[in-house]
This record gives sequence, C-alpha cells and structure tokens, in this order.
Amino acid sequence: MGKSAGRTRRAVWTSAIAVVFWLVLPSPAASAHATLLGSTPSAGYAVATAPTAVTLDFDEAVSISTSPLTLLDTAGHPFTLGRPALSLGGRRLSAPVPEWLADGGYRVHWEVTAQDGDLVDGAITFAVGAGTAVPSGDANGGSAIDSPVVIVLRWALFSGLFVALGGAVGAWLARRVTREARSNDVALDGPRPLLAIGAGLGALAAAGLAVDQVGVGFSTLTSSAAGLVLIVELVAFLVSAVLAILARSRPGSGLEMVAAMPLVAVVVAEGLRAHPHADSPVLGAALTIVHLLAAGAWVGALVHVLRTARAWRGRPGWTRLLVYDYARLAVVLLVLVVATGTAEALIVLPSVASLVDTFYGVVLLAKIVLVAAVIVLAVVSRRRLSRSRRTRTEHPLGRSVRAEAVVLAGVLVVTSVLVSVAPARPVSDDLAAPPPVTGLVVPAGTLAGQVTVIATASAGQLVIRMSTPDRDDLGTDDADSTGAASGPPPYRLAASVTSDGPGPDPLTMRGCGAGCFTTPITWRTGVNHLQLSIAAGPWHAGNTTLDIPWPARTDSSVLPEVLTAMHAVPHLTLHEAVTSDYNGYPGTEATLPLSGTEFLATEPYGNGGVTPVALATTETETEIGLVFPQGLVVRLFLDTNHRILREEYVTPNHLITRTFEYPH
Repeated sequence: MGKSAGRTRRAVWTSAIAVVFWLVLPSPAASAHATLLGSTPSAGYAVATAPTAVTLDFDEAVSISTSPLTLLDTAGHPFTLGRPALSLGGRRLSAPVPEWLADGGYRVHWEVTAQDGDLVDGAITFAVGAGTAVPSGDANGGSAIDSPVVIVLRWALFSGLFVALGGAVGAWLARRVTREARSNDVALDGPRPLLAIGAGLGALAAAGLAVDQVGVGFSTLTSSAAGLVLIVELVAFLVSAVLAILARSRPGSGLEMVAAMPLVAVVVAEGLRAHPHADSPVLGAALTIVHLLAAGAWVGALVHVLRTARAWRGRPGWTRLLVYDYARLAVVLLVLVVATGTAEALIVLPSVASLVDTFYGVVLLAKIVLVAAVIVLAVVSRRRLSRSRRTRTEHPLGRSVRAEAVVLAGVLVVTSVLVSVAPARPVSDDLAAPPPVTGLVVPAGTLAGQVTVIATASAGQLVIRMSTPDRDDLGTDDADSTGAASGPPPYRLAASVTSDGPGPDPLTMRGCGAGCFTTPITWRTGVNHLQLSIAAGPWHAGNTTLDIPWPARTDSSVLPEVLTAMHAVPHLTLHEAVTSDYNGYPGTEATLPLSGTEFLATEPYGNGGVTPVALATTETETEIGLVFPQGLVVRLFLDTNHRILREEYVTPNHLITRTFEYPH
C-alpha cells in the first residue's frame, strides 16, 4: 500500500506541475510562416513617379519560384516584370519594372515559400500619380491558415510518424513483460507494431506535401530548403517501411526498433523547418527534436499498449505489468514534452497576450485544454491500475485509458491545424534594411546634439538614419560597432511633418536597422518641415527640424557651372565653424584666405561626378543638395553667378557651416 500510494501521489504531483507549466508557458509545435513586413512602393500609398522596381521585405528568409510576383492594373491588365532576385539573406524579394507605368492604381500579387515549406501569398496595392486613389486591398496580405488539404496531409504525417515510432517503443515494452513472465512463445509478445502502416502513411503525406507546396520536379525539390526537407522525410519513411516489412520474417528479434531508426531523420527534418528553429537555429531545432521524439513515443506507445491489452484479454496480470511499465515511461515523456514545449514557447511567443488576441493563440489554447485533459485522464488511469493490483480485477484497463487515447488523437488534429496557422507576429516588425529609394532623393542632414541625422526623402517614403560618436551606422545597412561592444545605443525617434497649410501630422516610424527608421509618406508640394525628437542614450541628443522641398528635380548643368565659377575666383575669405555637439550654436568661427581652386580641392564634389538636386530658387539665390555614401550631405547656396554663398556640410559626428566672402 505504501509504495503504490507513494507512486500514485508522485504521479499526481508531477502531472499537476506539468499542467501548470503547460498552461502558463504552452508549447507551440509551430511551423514558420513568412510575414510581409514592408514593400516599395509602400502598400496603400501613392507615389509621384512610376517605380522602376518592386521590393518586398519579409521577417525571415524565403525561397521563390520563377514567377513570385505579378503586377496588374485595376483593369486586370498584366505588366511584365524583370527577373526576380533575393537579397539580405533571402529576406528581400525584388524585381525590376521595365515598363513605364501610367498614373493609376496597381496591385502586386506575391507568392513565396517559407522556411517550413508553406506557400505564403498575398497582395499589395499602390498608385502612381499625386492624388491618385489607391485600389482597395490588404496592405500586407498573406493567408492566416493553410488549405484544408495541407492540414489533412500534416495530420497524416504526424499520425504516421507517431504510430510507427511509438509503436516500436510499445513493442519493446510488451517484450519486456513476456520476458518477465518467462514466456518463450513469441506469439504471446502481442500484436506487431504498426511500423509499416505508419511509415507508409507518412510517406504518402510527405509526397502529397511535396506536390502541393513545392512541385514534382526533382530540380524544384532540390533547389529549395523546403523541398530538401520533404525529400529527407519521404526517403526516411520509405526506408522505415521497407525495414518493417523485412522485420516480419523474424518476429521477436527486435528488428522493429531498427526499422524505426530512420524515422529519427523525419524528426530532425521537422525540427529544422519548425518556427523555433527560425528564431533560434541551434536551440530551437534541438528543442523541437526532443519534443517530437517524446510526444511520438508517448502517443504511439499508448496506441500499441491498447492493442496489446486487447490481445492479452485472458492475461490481466500481463496487461497490468505492461500498463504499469508504460505509465512509468509516460511520466518521463510527459516531463520532456512539457519542458521542451515551455522552452519553445519562450523562444516563439511574443507575449502572453498573443494567446488570446490571435487566431494562432486560440488554436494553441485548444491544444492546451486537450493536453490538460490527457494528463487528468492519465492520473485517473494510474489510480485504477493501482486498485486493480489489490482487487485482482480481470479488467485492469478502464475507460479512462481509452478516453486518453481518443483525446490524444484530438491533440494530433489540433496540432495539425496549429502548424498550419500563421503564428503570432514577431516581437518586432523592423525591416532588415531601409527600403530602396524610388526616383530622386532630397537629402537633408544635421546634428541633434551629438547624434548625426541624415534624412533621405524620395517618392512615397522617408528614411532617417542616425549615428553616435562611437559608431558608424550611416554607411552600411549592417553596420557593426566601431567602439561599443555592447551594440548600438537605444535609438528613439518621434517625428511629425508640417507644411505651409495643415498642422503637424505625426509619422509612424518603423525600424530598418541600427539607427535607421522609415515610414511611407505623401509629400506635400512646397517645403515640408520634418520635426524630429531624438534620443540615443547615453549621448546628448534633442530636437531638430529638417526642410524637405518637394517635388524634387535635378539640373545636371548646375554643378559644372559652380565648379567653373569657383575655379575662376583667385581670392576669397572662408568663414568656417565646426561643431560635434550642435544645439543651435555652430561653433567658433575660423577665417581662412584661399582661392576657389584650393577650396574645391578639399570638397567631395570638387571633381564633379554627382548630380545635385535643386531645392529652392529665388531671384538672388539658388539652393542645391548633394548626397554621398558614408553619410555625407552637402547643401550649397549659390548667387546668380553660381558662386557659393553658404555651405552646410554634414559628416559623421560633425556639422560644418561655411560662409564665403568675395572681394568686390
């Protein structure tokens, strides 16, 4: 009584603790669904000039077919796109638009393959021409759940895997019982495990998924990660099925365990395509592999135990030993399932709130309820088993064990739906890099305290890049720290835009890398005043305003005329002020006498090679802007003779203000 009661109490406490952990931090056996984060042109916005390319940014690496993008106008007329290409590690999909797009509305249909092999598709809409209405449509697109065919095929794959893998474990438990009973009659070992049937079902499911999601061509399958995963799973299932058929000629030899070994490759392949692997490649894959192995052994062994108990109806003692051995193993498997599932949840779920405010979370809660029910039924079955040992009943298995198997089948169904549902959105929807510009760029820059600020204004979008004295986040899209090993400072940006008419409009800025923020925007004709509030602790920052004249235009003749005019100046006086911490005071002014040629020798535009953007023109003054790589922005103010009157020069960590004095 003491040992049996103690074991029962331990089982109850273990199950109760498992339920608590599962409910607080549930395990999502989820697959990765690619999410569209942004596009160029921006979805739902109008651009003043026709785009020369279409670009989509995703939250994970994707693979593509030969025609992942389709461009249509509102009448359904298709437009030819150039060859699609992936960049940024597979996260950015782009294709040239060789045809000129007239003013009007357009829709881009896209289709990509996520890391788990799922086809994800959607549509974005945009318009060309100021004031043109954007066609209605989803901004980001993407289906929230896979087709019923995919859900059924995934259920078949998991069912076949669990029945085959766990069946081998159940057969091993049955042989242990017969050895303990000193029986040499192989026929009494119980029914054969459903290895061949389970592996065959899994092979059919893997083949169906390959046809539905990737294609039937060998080159198509081998050219994508999803295709390779399905090839590995198909081959592993087939090898296991063949070995299981061969094992029938040697019953009782334990060859069933050998035939089950190839199924480990299926588990590993599933681990490499699951969502935890996308978030944490090593730890996420390892957790999913252990999770699936434990769950498969738990579910499949129970099915085999029930089949064996039916075959041993005249031997209640044997059945009691078999169920007791399975119950001890099930406790260990349950702890593994819950522990790995908890760790997966910590990796995948963005917040506890996502359990109730997303479709993925609702399905996951349904799985939690079913698993909790399985644990309760397992505890009830264990208690009945203990009572049957004392009463010597002829029926040690009660209805609770059969109910446990039925509920576990329900868990498999819900899991098949769960892995087919787009998971909760990532914690951050930041882009991997700033979007490519569309058309001409109006450059602007300044210092906000010690923080260098560069604005890139182009058709339909704004990009703000910032950098601090210990870093260079201006020159590349994946800048590394040059002095701070702890990573970039916590950049924060609040922005709004005003013009001569309406009041300030707040802008919703999205991250696009270290010190990078972007937003789609419709520029108003005239001067747009960008008001920025910046923080980048521990560096001194603050508020600043940048002027963006619109629309942008170029004049390739201006800079050659400036160079000619400045080379013709034999003497001038340069008044220069430099600051690395700007708060309205440009710094102490220095006076330098030099010639126009000497001055141009120090400037990045001194040899030409760049086309300026005309910013503003009055009767006495013309303003032009020039932008260079590595965060260099120059604004020149010219007189009617194309000589430089003033220059504002922004470099990383410095704001240089110059005025020019010419002899009369």
